[in-house]
Amino acid sequence: MLMTLTALPDLSDVVPKASGSDGYVLLDWNVLERGRRELREGGLSTGTPIRALGYMMQTDQPMRDRQLVTEFVLLPDAGNAFHPAHRFGDQMIDVQLQPGNTVRFSARSLVWVWGVLRALAGNPIGPQPLYRLEHARTVPANRADISNYFQ
Repeated sequence: MLMTLTALPDLSDVVPKASGSDGYVLLDWNVLERGRRELREGGLSTGTPIRALGYMMQTDQPMRDRQLVTEFVLLPDAGNAFHPAHRFGDQMIDVQLQPGNTVRFSARSLVWVWGVLRALAGNPIGPQPLYRLEHARTVPANRADISNYFQ
């Protein structure tokens, strides 16, 4: 029962209804998987401005809820009370907010982020993010955004 109550929708396999939004490419998390595809498929390459929907998670550094942060990790799945979210390098984005900006950290909250995508070297199944979203901004999202923007 607790697992069901704490489960959030997995965004790994949702597909954007439109390719872009407000001049940004809407992220399809599958495009980031390095084992199956190259980043260039789907119109993404390093330096592309993207808009991504995902779950706010802590970096390697411990973070408390409501703590002001300048960066966090974005994941397509939030896990649940019994199983933490899977952290594979090619399914993690290190979000670095615009200089001088902060956001209140809220673990597992659904958020929108906008910024410039950078691909990083590393192991696709390793524990370090293989993508960075630079000069990012973020706002809270709601579950209705999933059905409004994705299939």
